[in-house]
Amino acid sequence: MNKKSNINQEEFYTIIQKEFWLKWFSKLMFTLISVKLWGLIAGTWVSTYLLICHKMVEVGGQTYELGINGAQWVTFNTTIWGLIFGMKEIFRVMDQKDRNDEKIIKEDNKTREELAKITASTMQSNATQSNYTAEGKEVVGDEPN
Repeated sequence: MNKKSNINQEEFYTIIQKEFWLKWFSKLMFTLISVKLWGLIAGTWVSTYLLICHKMVEVGGQTYELGINGAQWVTFNTTIWGLIFGMKEIFRVMDQKDRNDEKIIKEDNKTREELAKITASTMQSNATQSNYTAEGKEVVGDEPN
């Protein structure tokens, strides 16, 4: 039989168990090296820097805005954070759907196997089953009564 990985199995540990802290540290490290995390940090830092350093500059009679204002900062950050966390939730929901579909398919295949066994045993028993007349004589095949 094919042994599968136990990655998808839910494991529960108490806070005093060593395994809890190993899993927690592992999750922390994977989060720290995540591209999403660094993208959020960099985007937030740059937008905050541009908000703080916002000023108007006049060059050749034209006024230019350096940096961003508060509304632009809010729009940028809520959009980026919303997209990243929204996609994370979509992937989480799709992963759960895939697990549920896999479970349904396994149960369906198991049911089909059981029905095939029942059908095979019924066909086998019908082929070997003898019929008897009221007088106790055996009728085999297409013999007349």
